[in-house]
Amino acid sequence: MRQGQSATGAPSVLPQVGLVIAVKRLNAAKTRLAPVLSAATRQRLVLAMLSDTIAAAAAASAVSSITVVTPDPAAAAAAVGLGARALTDPTPDGHPNPLNNALREAERSHDTTNIVVLQGDLPALRAGELSDAIVTAARHRRSFVGDRHGSGTSALFAFDSPLDPLFGTDSARRHADSGAVELAGDWPGLRCDIDTPDDLAAALRLGVGPATSRVVGNLTCTGCDG
Repeated sequence: MRQGQSATGAPSVLPQVGLVIAVKRLNAAKTRLAPVLSAATRQRLVLAMLSDTIAAAAAASAVSSITVVTPDPAAAAAAVGLGARALTDPTPDGHPNPLNNALREAERSHDTTNIVVLQGDLPALRAGELSDAIVTAARHRRSFVGDRHGSGTSALFAFDSPLDPLFGTDSARRHADSGAVELAGDWPGLRCDIDTPDDLAAALRLGVGPATSRVVGNLTCTGCDG
């Protein structure tokens, strides 16, 4: 274990964690951005945000490994190129709960009992935010960070405890109802996952990583495609 420092300046021991990111098929991702982005641009944006998320997570000293679970070959290749491990999502088509099933499969594949699930669309994430959140989360067996809207979950933490992921609609309430502790830190980049144009604008105001910045700088909007 390595010594870190919390946002308050107090020295803290950073417990080592295995980090998991689930990525759906690129052609099914970020459909709520369709009013402003073409399908091809959305796919490039997903890979760019994944790249920036992995880069920030890898720079967090508590993160000992990163696993990307996905059924998409392009997303898997991108993850491996960034030094992460790619796990093929075994979830069958038509599964009623594909995201949480994929996360459970990734949990079973880990050799660590400390696991962090992170959304893969956090282009404004800073390594210090994640490190501080991990220090805070380690005080609890199971906890989560809500998204900037307060209804979703941007990160789920389990320390020597089953992960029990409950992502989906109203996941913040569902995680809280299941006994997970909601963490209240000031981590704007960690909370800013991207589903809508407003989310993307919020991330840009915070400052995004280089891969996302390159894609956004060459945006192809739907109305300009033809």
